[in-house]
Amino acid sequence: MKRKTILIADPDRDVLKQLGNALHDRGYDVRAARDGSKALEKVILVHPDVVLIDGECPMIPPQKFVQIIRSNPTTEDIPIIVMGRGESDESGVHGYREGFVRKPFNTDEIHSLLAATLRKMATAEEVREEGREIEGNLSQISLVDLLQIFNINRKTGLLEVRANGNEGHIYVYEGNVVHASVGKHRAEKSLFRLLHWRDGTFAFIPEKTTTDLNIRRSTDVLLLEGARQSDELGRLRDELPGVNVRLEAVPELKERYEGLHPVTQQIMDLLEFYNTVDELMEHSRVSDFETCRAIRTLMDKGALRVIDEEVAEPTEPQPLLDHDLIYELKVKLAETQQPAKVTRAKVCLLCPDETLRKEFASGMRKLPGMELIGQLESIKRGFGLLGVLQLSENFHIDWMLLPIQASLRPLWQPLGVGMVGGLVLRSGLDDQILYRLNLLAHELTKSAGVPVLQLSEEACSSPVDAAKVREVVVQLLHRIAFEPKT
Repeated sequence: MKRKTILIADPDRDVLKQLGNALHDRGYDVRAARDGSKALEKVILVHPDVVLIDGECPMIPPQKFVQIIRSNPTTEDIPIIVMGRGESDESGVHGYREGFVRKPFNTDEIHSLLAATLRKMATAEEVREEGREIEGNLSQISLVDLLQIFNINRKTGLLEVRANGNEGHIYVYEGNVVHASVGKHRAEKSLFRLLHWRDGTFAFIPEKTTTDLNIRRSTDVLLLEGARQSDELGRLRDELPGVNVRLEAVPELKERYEGLHPVTQQIMDLLEFYNTVDELMEHSRVSDFETCRAIRTLMDKGALRVIDEEVAEPTEPQPLLDHDLIYELKVKLAETQQPAKVTRAKVCLLCPDETLRKEFASGMRKLPGMELIGQLESIKRGFGLLGVLQLSENFHIDWMLLPIQASLRPLWQPLGVGMVGGLVLRSGLDDQILYRLNLLAHELTKSAGVPVLQLSEEACSSPVDAAKVREVVVQLLHRIAFEPKT
């Protein structure tokens, strides 16, 4: 294999000798220059694989040297590593092609940086080859470097990332990140999490696209923001309560901070179901850094406090819905409702058979959080409020019976205000009633534009026990949470 050529530009003869000999022993072809002018000449003549230039090189300073190299199409891709005794000058950094080494350094440090830089250049060369799939390991090249390479080469495709049994997806279009997802998370929250992955594998599939465009900012801005949030998140997380420490909102201060900011409101909503910092980070829709910053602000203001970890967990029946689904329902309803302390929604039922209404109501009575109100009267007359399902302290769903008689059809409008879903029950119906019920079910779906679950006669056959009712209710609520409104 051809030896890689390294050009060292440094006015110090001792550095040229010691570093040159060390790199030569590592298998590199080494060239040397004592000033920027000679270095520029050798770059043109030799075209080295990497340039190491001292930050105080005379004749042509490094910033001007980089500018000249970048303006020449034959040398613009050569990576330049600046060596110096001060801090890195980020203003001269252009993506994956530059690096900074602080003096004094050891040769192992230089060798590691050169090896990493050459791997990046090899990956960039693979990317430039049209239509070629590439694979690799994140321990050899980071996601930040990969995305910068794709951005520079204006690539389109899918980057699949796998680590510790998890899988993430990043779509790029003409070099810009347009989609990111990992687990149940999407958009920038997912991207910033993926940028933390240091071990694992990646595979890039060219020209693969998606219609789910959930990221709008440019790749350069995203990577800078990801780096900033990563640095600040580590510090911020250390200042917050530990993994098993539970939090709660202070009741007398809770209302003061609700609605002031979307992230603050989201944290307050999540506190109904999740009590630790890690749980809040996992279930919030904003980045981990934004979540921790909001938690820290609320704690500093006294709106959040630590709960005694020794408090015994209450013994309650198995909840009807898991916390994730309840939260998704609240988020879905928040899109169409005015902000309120208590979220209320309405599910409407169509059921022409009184016996079936009684059986269904009997099963609903056994649902956790269900309170039947005016049950007997509503069942008997075929319309009215059947009961209220309390999913959480601030989230209630009213279950309303709608009449099927043509003469009572005008009642649909007042009874159906706030409807988010419908349920149609049928059993033992003659053809005329069945036809009428089908028309009403179609009208309910079309006019309200909400999910309507229609159960067949077989599904409604006796006995309609509590388990069957529970299954039907959960299925309908899941559809309400995740189906788009038509």
